[in-house]
Amino acid sequence: MKTRSQEYGLIGLQLLDRRLPTTHEMKELIHSKMHMARAGIRGEVKVDEIFQKYSFPFEYVVLHDVCLESYGKFQIDTLFLTEHFIVILESKNIGGKLRFKQNPAQLERENDEGKIDVFENPEVQVERNTYLLDEWLRLKGVKIPIYGVIVLTNSKVMVVESPENYPTILHSTIPVFIRNISREKMYLQLDEIHRLAKEIVASHQTYFPYPMCGRWGINPQDLLTGVLCEKCDTLGMVKRKNGWNCSGCGYVDRLAHEKTIREWFVLIGESINNRQCRYFLQLDSFQTASRILNSMGLFREGTSKSNTIYKWNWDEKS
Repeated sequence: MKTRSQEYGLIGLQLLDRRLPTTHEMKELIHSKMHMARAGIRGEVKVDEIFQKYSFPFEYVVLHDVCLESYGKFQIDTLFLTEHFIVILESKNIGGKLRFKQNPAQLERENDEGKIDVFENPEVQVERNTYLLDEWLRLKGVKIPIYGVIVLTNSKVMVVESPENYPTILHSTIPVFIRNISREKMYLQLDEIHRLAKEIVASHQTYFPYPMCGRWGINPQDLLTGVLCEKCDTLGMVKRKNGWNCSGCGYVDRLAHEKTIREWFVLIGESINNRQCRYFLQLDSFQTASRILNSMGLFREGTSKSNTIYKWNWDEKS
């Protein structure tokens, strides 16, 4: 009933990685996080494919990438609804030898070279999502068992120490895991399940992890400025009458400024003024910057040149 949304976290990391100088102290970390986000998406796709290939001998609804809010905002990779139970599937595309540790709760991954990396224990996320979903359902007057499971999507993985509170399975065994859950008691009627699924979709809140500089503690002044050429990835396109001209490959793009303004909102802040526009696009002309900002359909606030700011509406323009 619900497919995955665009991965805004990965988009933000890609833009941030591109604008950080190679010598920046956060470059390596952001680059690593970007690759982890890509791997996570590949893992989620594997889970999606399982539900496309297999069906179950009972009525069910599958919802991917659900973001809700009860006593806090929470995001669920995949939600499986039936008349008898609900399953939260948290997918992790991590290879190597895994050890699920307690006190503190963390996940250790040992790669082929013996290097150990430490991550948040997925059990913590599953437990939090289970609690918050149960509260969300309770506020709707719904009481039904919720099962949480950690789904490992990397074929080159070995669990050395299993988690204590939630099962861990390979993505290929999802159908077997779900079929083995007891269906003796019915908590919801079929029409109630479909009504609940529609209500979840209607309550879904797309999550925008922006601005990225604030999220990662990076000074916006550290970012490389200028309009990027989408053909050769050269920064510093020049504004001329025929559009934005690339000094590297000669490509001309009449709307290149729009992508750069969007980058400002993703990376730096929720508003932009004329001076900031000129700085980020490397423009000299107040009038040119004003025309650009007024042409993009942004929310405009302020009554004079000195205090006018422009804002992006993510809900409408995402």
